[in-house]
Amino acid sequence: MSAGRPALAPRSDFPVLEEVVYLNTGSIGLEPLPVQRAAEELGGQIAGRGTVGFDDEIEKRVGDIPRAAAARLLGAGPDDVAVVTHATEALCQVAWWLKPGAGENVVSADLEFPSVTYPWLRLARDTGVEVRLAPALDDPASFSLDTIAGAVDERTAVICVSHVQYATGHRLDPAALVELARSVDATLVFDATQSAGVVPLDAPALGVDVLVSSGYKWLCSAPGAGICYLRPEIWERLDPPFVGWKSTEDAIAFDATTIPLARSARRLEYSTPAYAAGAALTAAVEYLLDLGIENVLAHDLALAGELRQGLERLGAEVLTPAHDDRRAGIVIARFPGWEGPDLAARLAEAGVIVSPRLGSVRFSLHVFNDSSDVERALAALEEIL
Repeated sequence: MSAGRPALAPRSDFPVLEEVVYLNTGSIGLEPLPVQRAAEELGGQIAGRGTVGFDDEIEKRVGDIPRAAAARLLGAGPDDVAVVTHATEALCQVAWWLKPGAGENVVSADLEFPSVTYPWLRLARDTGVEVRLAPALDDPASFSLDTIAGAVDERTAVICVSHVQYATGHRLDPAALVELARSVDATLVFDATQSAGVVPLDAPALGVDVLVSSGYKWLCSAPGAGICYLRPEIWERLDPPFVGWKSTEDAIAFDATTIPLARSARRLEYSTPAYAAGAALTAAVEYLLDLGIENVLAHDLALAGELRQGLERLGAEVLTPAHDDRRAGIVIARFPGWEGPDLAARLAEAGVIVSPRLGSVRFSLHVFNDSSDVERALAALEEIL
């Protein structure tokens, strides 16, 4: 490896790095070997032995473990966190519970990941709520808090946005979003899927109402387990639209006649979970907390900065903000004369794995990357161009 910034995590925990330069955590994060082993151990036990050594009480405790890990990640109490299958599920539950109607509006942005806007667009067909998608697609680099604020008024019931935009890498200030929502008495629904595991998050201190994140991106976990934080004043009022045996205070009471909801955010957890995915989530959170989320952010910002400088030298138009407090681990760039999918495909042929987004190429750098990955990506790109 050339001189420069080393990886923050042991690269031996990510064997695929011997084959490719992986700059695609924004799509799917790599699971380190200890995380894979944790999932395989529990999954194999349940698959091969059923309830042998896995009775009702043990099943309950196994469900509590990933919830406690997610709470540590978010600086929250376990009662304020639910472990769901993914962020989309939690967003849909929250949307159909809040159920704003005619005369109200929900504010998001037109360049958001579809799962952030779809629940509200679907809801609008039933309730008549206005969904305001603040315009940024025509000029993604211009996206900012002001973009969102320009669509908010006294009839705004919900602001639903991503902490870090999946397509541009733009990081919004949570405190400013909270202030904006409070100014019109709106509920702030905050998607941290592209920031959890990179940016330190203290959900109670931030004051967000709802925070969701999938686990399989920057948390380096597996599909099938995500997290949802609900401010206590929110979950105490939450009457979830989906309910099941897991929604109740005592899930193993098996009482089919009443629905005594759990006295916690766990009331969102309505069905039998993917226990192996929960084990992966626990191991992944512990892995990242051992590295230190502050260290992760510093590392990812530094490598993204190196990449940005190299891309600009190659004549790219970089859409991601330059200031550290407005970005995280994503860098997205356009190249004159190239379509994003074509360039991403050529890079993949050269062993550099990225994603095409908004007609551009998105690079996402994380704990297992080092400066040599940046150099190899830039060298491959220069040869292609």
